[in-house]
Amino acid sequence: MKVVITRLEEKYVHDLEQIEKEEHAERSEVMRRLLAQAIQNWKIQKALALLKARRTTLRKAAELAEVSYIEMFDLASRTDISIGYSLQDLRRDLVK
Repeated sequence: MKVVITRLEEKYVHDLEQIEKEEHAERSEVMRRLLAQAIQNWKIQKALALLKARRTTLRKAAELAEVSYIEMFDLASRTDISIGYSLQDLRRDLVK
């Protein structure tokens, strides 16, 4: 594990203190969890943007976002990104 040092605005330090108290966790653990969640969200948004721009496939978007194919399919459908295959198509194919 590497050490990263950064400056934070006072409001973020206050928010971290609140989270520490509620989660009964040390600041470093809280920051690791929040950073991991933020990175995951960024990857998902990046994958969805590439998918929407038709610069990647659903499978590659899922790999980039580190989610399953079905999860990416669901995320794309919830954000109204057309991938040329609808939920109805999937249901029809699953019945076959």
